[in-house]
Amino acid sequence: MHTPVDARARADAHRLSWVTILAYVAPSLSLAAVGMPLVVHLPQFYASKEIGLTMAATGAAFGFMRLLDVFIDPIAGYVSDQLRTKWGRRRPMMALGTPLLALGLWMVFVPGGPVSVYHLSFWLFVMYLGWSMTVIPHLSWGSELSGEYHERSRVYGFSQASTVAGMVGVLFLPAILEWTGVHDHGVQIMAMAAFAVVTLIPTAYWCVFGVPEPEVKLKTRAGFFPTLKFVLSNGAMRRVILVDLVESMNQGLRGLLFFYFTGAALAVPHASNTLLLIYFLTGVLCIPIWIALSRRIGKHRALMAAYAYSLCVAPILLFIPAGDTVAVGIALALSGATYGAPAFLIRSMMADVADADSATNNTERAGLMYSFLALTSKLGIALPALGLPLLAVIGFDPKAAAIDASTAENLRIFYIALPVLFALTCFVLVRGYPIGEREHRELREEIERRRRESKAGEHLESSILAASGVYAEATTTVPTPSDDPLDPPGDESDEPKNG
Repeated sequence: MHTPVDARARADAHRLSWVTILAYVAPSLSLAAVGMPLVVHLPQFYASKEIGLTMAATGAAFGFMRLLDVFIDPIAGYVSDQLRTKWGRRRPMMALGTPLLALGLWMVFVPGGPVSVYHLSFWLFVMYLGWSMTVIPHLSWGSELSGEYHERSRVYGFSQASTVAGMVGVLFLPAILEWTGVHDHGVQIMAMAAFAVVTLIPTAYWCVFGVPEPEVKLKTRAGFFPTLKFVLSNGAMRRVILVDLVESMNQGLRGLLFFYFTGAALAVPHASNTLLLIYFLTGVLCIPIWIALSRRIGKHRALMAAYAYSLCVAPILLFIPAGDTVAVGIALALSGATYGAPAFLIRSMMADVADADSATNNTERAGLMYSFLALTSKLGIALPALGLPLLAVIGFDPKAAAIDASTAENLRIFYIALPVLFALTCFVLVRGYPIGEREHRELREEIERRRRESKAGEHLESSILAASGVYAEATTTVPTPSDDPLDPPGDESDEPKNG
C-alpha cells in the first residue's frame, strides 16, 4: 500500500534539477514569440491597407495552411519516435527544424510590402514545417524527462510560464513603441520578429545540448490502425484531444478578435497592446498557483477549477463601460488569471495518456501521441480564422471609418458568449477523466515491469548470440555448465520471471 509519505519521497527522488528545467523550458519563450503574433497580429496585418489582401483571402490562407500543417505533425512525431542516433531521437529533428522555423517566420512577419496570397501561403508552409520539426520533439521530450505524476505538471507548468513570459516579452516591444508614439503595425510586427529570431536560436540549442534524453527501453513502432484504435477507444485520450481542440478554438477566437474587441467594442484602441500585456502578465504570475492546486487536487480537477473560474469571471466584461481603460485593464487581469492553466495541464495529462499507451501496447511513442495534440491545437486555432468573414453577420467591418453603438455591443457579446460556451464544454469533457495519481502510479508500475522484461529479453538474446560464437569456435571441446554463457554463475536474479 502506498502512503502519502511514500508518494512524497518518490516525487522528491524523481525531482529534476533547476538547470534541466530551465534548459528545457527556455525554447518555449521564443516559440511563444512566434505563436502569439501569428494568431493575434498577422491576420489583421495582412488584411490591412499596408499589405492589401482581403479578409477572405487572408482568412483562407491562414486557415488552409493550418489545416495542411496538421498532416505534417503526425509525420514529425512518427519520425522523431523512430530516430536512433548516438545523439538521441529528439535532438536531431529539433536541431534541423529551428533554423527552418527562423527563416520562415522572418519571411512571414516581414514581407517587405504588398505581397500575393501565394507568397504568404508558401512561407507559412515553410514556417509551419519548421515549427512541427521543433515543437513536437520538444513537447515529447518533456513527457520523457520524468515519469512522476506531479513532476510532469512542474515541467509543463514552468514551460507554460516560459511561454507566457515570451508572450509578455514580445508584447513589450509594440507596447514600448506604442508608448513612444509609433503606431505603425508593420514596424511593431518587425520588432516582434526580430525578438523571436534573436531568442529562438540560442534557447533551442541550449535545450538540444543541455537536456538529457532518457534511454528508450520499449518498442516505438506500431501500425497506423492499432494506433488509431487506441486513440478512438481510450477514454482518457479522447477527452484530452477534445478538450485541447475546444480550448484551442477558444484561444484562437480570443486572439483573433482581441484587437477588434478592445478597439471597437471597448473603445480603447490605443491601449490594446498594453491591455494584452496585462492579460498575459497576470497569466504567467498565476501559473505557480495552478501548479500548487494540481498537486493538491490532481490535474483534471485543477483544470475543472480553472474553467469554473473563467465562467464566473467572464460576465464582468459585459458591464465594463466603453472607453474606461483602467476598468478594462482590471477586468482583463482577472480574466487572464487562468490563461496559462489549460495549456500546461492538458500537456501534462497527455504525458499520462502516453503512459497508458505504453502500458497497454508496450510502446514508447510520445512523439506520435503529442502530434495528435499538436494537430488538435492547430485545427482549433485554424477554425476561427476560417470564420473571420462571419463578422459581417453582426455588421462589423474593421475597415469602416466608424463603428456604431449597436455593432460594438454585438461584437462585445460575440467575444464573451462564445468563450463561455467553450469553457462550459471543456468543463463537461474533463469531468470523469480516468487517470488520477493512483491510476497513474499503477500505469508506471506496469511500464517498469514491461521494461524489466524487455531488458531481460535483450540480455538473453545477447547471451544466445555470444554462445553461438563460442559454440562455432569450440568444435573440439564441450563446455561445462559453469562455462556456459547462457547460465553465468550468480546471475539467477536477472532472469525474467514468467507466469
